[in-house]
Amino acid sequence: MPDYDDPAWGPLPVRPAVLRWLLLLPLTLVFLPLWWVVWVFLAACFYCVATVAELIVHMVPRAENGAIRVLDATLGRVPFVPLWCVTPVALVREGDTTYYQARVDRRIEKQTRRVETSHYRREYHRDLELGTHYFRGVGAGYVLRVASEQGWNLHPVLRSRPRHRLRLRHNGRQRPDFRN
Repeated sequence: MPDYDDPAWGPLPVRPAVLRWLLLLPLTLVFLPLWWVVWVFLAACFYCVATVAELIVHMVPRAENGAIRVLDATLGRVPFVPLWCVTPVALVREGDTTYYQARVDRRIEKQTRRVETSHYRREYHRDLELGTHYFRGVGAGYVLRVASEQGWNLHPVLRSRPRHRLRLRHNGRQRPDFRN
């Protein structure tokens, strides 16, 4: 279990205004559309490869699982919104603790509802990955405290880095309903 007093688990320092408005926002506005074009191009290429793989799957029955794993391992690793992206809302809310607390609470509650209402207990619903842009103003320690109350723990296999990314896994059990 992490030490919450460790500065690595606390909120990140507020970025200087010059860095935020003169460097990060223009870079995001210029490079984010280019990133999206590259992402759509990669997706189109991988789906073209997937159609060829589907033909192979019909001939070789055991190739199906391998083809699906290859697509997940490649396209799933390229984020649609990269970690370096800074939205104008995030720049305005820089240092606003209540905004980040509400954002973390909503995200964890939404994913917890997904896990608890999943009929087949699918494994991908039980994993939650949060980038720094979700918890920048409150810190990874706050995320872990809120998430542990709802049945989330640090992922047992995937490594979490509190300054960059948290990877959580739900224990799969439903919370008791105390409402009458």
